[in-house]
Amino acid sequence: MSDTYLEYLVAKRSTGRDIALKLLIGVAAVVLSVVLVMVSFLLGPFSMIALLAAAGVIYGAYRLIGMLNLEYEYVLTNGDLDVDKVINRNSRKRLLTVKCATFETFGKFKEVDHSGKTYETRMFACSSPADPDVWYATFRHQKLGHTLLVFNANEKMLEGFKAFLPKQLAFEVFHRTPNA
Repeated sequence: MSDTYLEYLVAKRSTGRDIALKLLIGVAAVVLSVVLVMVSFLLGPFSMIALLAAAGVIYGAYRLIGMLNLEYEYVLTNGDLDVDKVINRNSRKRLLTVKCATFETFGKFKEVDHSGKTYETRMFACSSPADPDVWYATFRHQKLGHTLLVFNANEKMLEGFKAFLPKQLAFEVFHRTPNA
């Protein structure tokens, strides 16, 4: 059997909450900067401190807004799935590593199928849970406990998963007819 290495990157779609938060951060930064500039006129010889603080506020707001720009990268290597969160295209955080052979369930994600179930961890590492190419897997993770992972998968990734899923699960997901 040859080695398998597949990777897939998706951008998280901004929600209304994300847009409102970006707007709130921007407005707060502008208001605070204006206040600091006005205060700088009252400080006389110490006005440079207030101006530097205003510049710091603008830079901090820029960084905070950038932290809301998220992408998720999935790397499938010989049956191990690594899920990373990429923040503003310049920093990366490993969310989890899991062996596909430990998946208990796997399939197309539908919110209603999981609303009544209890999981210790629900990890939404996808563009949007409502997208058509969103899949899920449930498994027991050493640190996260019983976990629901929701992620995007293209055809190449799905082909890669087939070889490493438990045989019965792979049959149920990929070979069973929809009406069966």
